[in-house]
Amino acid sequence: MSQGSANSRNSEVKCSCGRAAVVRTVNNGANPSTKFYGCPMWPISLFDMGLIDFRNTSCKMFVPVDDKKVVDELQMKLLESYTTIGELEMIQKFNEDRIKDLEKKNMDLLQKVQTLKTELWEQKLEAMRANKKHLSTTLFAALILVVVFYNVN
Repeated sequence: MSQGSANSRNSEVKCSCGRAAVVRTVNNGANPSTKFYGCPMWPISLFDMGLIDFRNTSCKMFVPVDDKKVVDELQMKLLESYTTIGELEMIQKFNEDRIKDLEKKNMDLLQKVQTLKTELWEQKLEAMRANKKHLSTTLFAALILVVVFYNVN
């Protein structure tokens, strides 16, 4: 059997042990650099791992890879990735714009709150001044009544 190295997984192709096959590359023999689907457990003995019984100790899957199909699949995945990136960038830009709008609204509300607080303090001061004048007038009137009542008696 040719030696090879695993370099990717293909979820569509399954080996006889039921796992997703991996794409391997032949390193020696008559067809070096040939890609094939193989068991992800090869060359590990499945028996040693306790996954299958003694009669079937290894999976010898060898299915040549259709390079055009693989390239087409990779190009499709790449296109999907670029599309996803574009969509995420648009969402990010939208969110950044929304954050700026919310920050501006927050600043406007903070300014309104400050203005209302200032107006409230001015109204309190005005009320205190009015109460002071009213209190002074009331005290003056009470004083006159006391003096008049004291002089009458």
